[in-house]
Amino acid sequence: MASVSSCPADLSWCVYAGDRNSELFEFLTVTDPWDITGAVVTAQARVTAVDPLPALTAVCTVVDPVNGLVTVAWDGEEVRTLLAGADRWTGVWDLQIVEQGQTLPRTMARGAITAVMDVTRTATP
Repeated sequence: MASVSSCPADLSWCVYAGDRNSELFEFLTVTDPWDITGAVVTAQARVTAVDPLPALTAVCTVVDPVNGLVTVAWDGEEVRTLLAGADRWTGVWDLQIVEQGQTLPRTMARGAITAVMDVTRTATP
């Protein structure tokens, strides 16, 4: 029996305080790059999926819309602020794309997110 799923890919992510935490995503149709010209891409992390406010919001940059290339980055200083002196924080995240002319998103990835405090830090004057 065949099955169909509209659920996003399950992708866990670990982010590090003070670092760039940036990854390049390539979105494809079945055989070709997905043209996301004019699309809005967002990614957020929360303690749980039902929390009303995000704990972190990523900077999502469509770097090559015709070829479906998007950079997703979690700001290292915001990760440090989220940790508030703790060694580790865990939650969930997802990434959505709203295509031009559409109102509902396509959620492309979701999963656990872990934030970890960095060890080596540059002293600020």
